[in-house]
Amino acid sequence: MGEPTAFYEPDPDGSFVATDATQGPWSPDLQHGGPPSALLVREFEALIAATARDGDSDSDSEGHPDGHLAKIAMDFHGPVPVGPVRVRASVLKPGRRAQLLAGELSVEGRVVLSARAWWRRRSPGLVPDVPVQAAPLPDPDDVVPADPLPGHLDHGWIASMDYRYLAGFVTTPGPATVWVRPKFPLVAGETTSGTQRAVLVSDGASGFSAALDFRTHLFSNLDLVLSFLRPPVGPWVALDAVSALDGAGGGTTSTRLADTAGYHGFALQTLYVAPHHAV
Repeated sequence: MGEPTAFYEPDPDGSFVATDATQGPWSPDLQHGGPPSALLVREFEALIAATARDGDSDSDSEGHPDGHLAKIAMDFHGPVPVGPVRVRASVLKPGRRAQLLAGELSVEGRVVLSARAWWRRRSPGLVPDVPVQAAPLPDPDDVVPADPLPGHLDHGWIASMDYRYLAGFVTTPGPATVWVRPKFPLVAGETTSGTQRAVLVSDGASGFSAALDFRTHLFSNLDLVLSFLRPPVGPWVALDAVSALDGAGGGTTSTRLADTAGYHGFALQTLYVAPHHAV
């Protein structure tokens, strides 16, 4: 396989073939959690757009839903192999102000990732803005690019991103604040939406803010839960992330999410943490 130009290639049979850009840090045969999560978001957005065109929800003059995915909860049933995957989504609860969606990503008929999401209607000017109380971040174009990745991390999903670190570094245990920009579209030939991009990047928060070294410990997340105040915009996603560990192997990563217009959401990950030899 040549150098990837996207995280997934669409197949005529309706599946999506994962490229090397989806590889996670633990094995070249397993995907990072970000790409399959973002692919499910793509399916949710397609379902909402189709529902709007059918006249079942509010839509703008171009037939797009006048709202956004406000909450997304992903559960990983197991590792996602690098290879063909299939996604599907359905509406569990229709509505004009909010809709509850469900989705699954499967490999050879086996569900490896499931999700629920709330779509919420947007009515600009309905209430006053009450922004996240945090200092504004420097523009990513004004920040010096990150140092080169060390060899053991310079592949797959990690190498498929541009980084602008404001605090911490991927090889330095502890909290991190970093601008991240994917180098490729999620699906070849398509434009990646702001929410897809935010989910694609956010799953990396537990790695950027890892409290222990990749080379000695595994810290894989069991889930990814995101809450968005508004739709993310622009090519850059900022993660202000911190991880906490319990000595019995539990971990949690909490992250504030931003784009160049300001903070727009939050992410939470539940971790399983252990030395490599104990896995």
